[in-house]
Amino acid sequence: MKCICNIRIWLLSLLVTTAAAAAPLPNFAGVWVPVSVTPAGTAGTGSLALPPSDLTVSQTAGAMSLSRTAFDHVTTMTYTFDGRENTNKSGAVTRVTHSRWDGSSFVIEGKMSQVTSQGYAAWTLKEVLHLNAKGHLVIEGEYIGVDGVVTRSTKEYAREK
Repeated sequence: MKCICNIRIWLLSLLVTTAAAAAPLPNFAGVWVPVSVTPAGTAGTGSLALPPSDLTVSQTAGAMSLSRTAFDHVTTMTYTFDGRENTNKSGAVTRVTHSRWDGSSFVIEGKMSQVTSQGYAAWTLKEVLHLNAKGHLVIEGEYIGVDGVVTRSTKEYAREK
């Protein structure tokens, strides 16, 4: 009797695990308009210091692309869902990251660097994208410079109608 109970428990846990793994991922695709931004602070440079612009998200089964426009120039960053290394460039800034789903949040982690007339600068970064209770896309970012200065930002976007 004990053996049958153990098998039932094992089957139940397998079903729960399979159902959780099969839960659909959120679809962030669309055009998003800034609603609110928590400024990156005085440590923000480059794209962190720019005012927010509309965000266009394209999403397939294996990757997500985020496109922004600044000074009439469109920058697109593409991230895969399988944890492979992704390299994205925007002007002087190069981002080398790995990305993955963590439940219903999309997590991007890696390094960001730039070489400008001011010299070389580098940061580690972590950005988490998720939908809040209003259905808005929220991007929470943490950027740590080589000097140890931590910069955080939160950007909230509403889907364009």
